[in-house]
Amino acid sequence: MAARRLTSIVIAAALLGVAGCGGDEPQSDEVGQMKAFEQTRMAQLEKLVSDGVVPPVATRLYNPNGTLNIDFIDGPNGDNDVVRSSDDGASGKKLAWDLDQDGKIERAERTITERELYDATLGYH
Repeated sequence: MAARRLTSIVIAAALLGVAGCGGDEPQSDEVGQMKAFEQTRMAQLEKLVSDGVVPPVATRLYNPNGTLNIDFIDGPNGDNDVVRSSDDGASGKKLAWDLDQDGKIERAERTITERELYDATLGYH
């Protein structure tokens, strides 16, 4: 259910972005809608972290202003960089997390990329 809600919000944001394409500066109501979306998305992500669905490092997927930063490790593989266990996700042991919430950490969940972490915040696993 949460995954559907998150997916709906992402689709709505994408549609808002397409509606704003035309070379003109964004209208203030469009900017307000995007800021509201970013705030909602951050609140949802914080809930996923507090519920243990995703690890705390998942908050690094967003910049302090709420914009997406799927390449937060800034390594050589783009969003396919492996997330590590440190607070910044760039150092330490490989992060292992039960992203699909099935009660066990599968082999694929012992090497998590930035993209896989992002997908888990959307309910994909």
